[in-house]
Amino acid sequence: MRAVGEEIDQNPAGVTMQSAAARAGIGTATAYRYFSSLDELLEAYTINTTEELRQFAHECPLTGSELYNAVLSRWITLVLEHGKVMVQLRSRFGYLDRLDRGDPVIAASRAIWEQPLRGLLQDLGLPDTLLRQALFLNNALSDPREILDLSETEKLEPEQIANQLLEALSGSLQGWANAMGEGPGGDLLSNDAQGLR
Repeated sequence: MRAVGEEIDQNPAGVTMQSAAARAGIGTATAYRYFSSLDELLEAYTINTTEELRQFAHECPLTGSELYNAVLSRWITLVLEHGKVMVQLRSRFGYLDRLDRGDPVIAASRAIWEQPLRGLLQDLGLPDTLLRQALFLNNALSDPREILDLSETEKLEPEQIANQLLEALSGSLQGWANAMGEGPGGDLLSNDAQGLR
């Protein structure tokens, strides 16, 4: 795990099973005994890296949006440390499809974010039935590629990133709830939209 992290950190575009095995001081055949592909190795690395965040989320005494903000801040720190590795793990399938199929990376992600997102929904006065949408939106907004982009391109500090992502997610959830008729302005929005037709 440490070797693949170092390899991707130093050579993000050129990592292979052979290069990771060489950095770990083992033969390629030995590496393939543990992981059948580079994707499987990167998946294991990502899950291993996020285990600390899962533990933090479950042990944190905060509740509601404060818990979400604490977990988000810790996530941003992890991404800034290990994000280049996480960015390498791409899937052909969408988040919701992977969620429904029990994809291991998405299952690990859900174990981290479910409780903080439930608290955020509660603080926003939104129904718990929006958890699936909250998971989806949170995944899109807190994608390691986007966090790294905000840090490296926009030169935002971790606290600024956390604040902006929290506000963006809160607004997105309220808008989604309204569009579904489940938010405070849902019926009004639906009636206005019907009047425009």
